[in-house]
Amino acid sequence: MTLRVAEPTQESLDAVVAALTELAGRVEFRRRALARANPLDVALAAPHDVYVLGLDQVADGARIEQARQIGRRFLVMVGDRAISSAEIAEEDGTGFQANEGPYVAATADAIARAEDDPDLAAGDYEVRLLPHPALYFVALWLKDDTGRDDVLIPLDPAPAPFEPGRSYRPDEVLAELAASARARLEFDDVEGSSSNSAD
Repeated sequence: MTLRVAEPTQESLDAVVAALTELAGRVEFRRRALARANPLDVALAAPHDVYVLGLDQVADGARIEQARQIGRRFLVMVGDRAISSAEIAEEDGTGFQANEGPYVAATADAIARAEDDPDLAAGDYEVRLLPHPALYFVALWLKDDTGRDDVLIPLDPAPAPFEPGRSYRPDEVLAELAASARARLEFDDVEGSSSNSAD
């Protein structure tokens, strides 16, 4: 199996390093792992593109092919430990954000597991990320080079009924998420109606 990562430009790498350096130097971030790390030990790894589907799209039964790219994400490593992610908007290399939440280590773990998974051994995949914050769902997306056998691996923590680290077909994931998306939209409609009637 081959796992293929994105190929960032030197300009985007420089932009990420500069943004991380500036962030690590802020007083309010001095207790974060990024600020405590020795800059000489920090490296960027596993660049991968970030794709999204809108809540309405998911509710309407979207297909994985409809996801659109919104950025590029890196894992920030100290040795073999992922301590943060760093993401920039793909369109212009700006819109930087860093995150030290649970999905950082979960991404690294999912990539490592995928590399050792015998069920994926025959395929060649591009590493992507498919987050859906409104549904509390983030998955590693292994885009099959043939276009037929894409795999989604929910990251930990994942909402029920998904099992973190397990490989799923995109259609089964999106079918489950569609019900959650419709419930979320209905809830938002009810909340909006309640707020308007209270005015």
